[in-house]
Amino acid sequence: MIEEMLRESEFQILDQGIVEATNEWPDVATAVRALATAGPSVPAIDAVGYEEFCAALHDKIAPLDRPHVGVRITSEFGWITAQSLPA
Repeated sequence: MIEEMLRESEFQILDQGIVEATNEWPDVATAVRALATAGPSVPAIDAVGYEEFCAALHDKIAPLDRPHVGVRITSEFGWITAQSLPA
């Protein structure tokens, strides 16, 4: 999808790929606090309120908590570099 948008906007794709990022926290409460401060959480917090957001996040993250490990979440992100085509 992003590739189409770039091509339609007269950009040449130079390279693209995928990278994994792993976040680790010692417990669910710390993970919830950290994730609630992330920019993408703001619209959800605005929609339902901080307490409700954190409660829902806690319910989703709790099954990931492992004794002596904590919470570990690996996310996959796509990246792309492009340059504008000569006029």
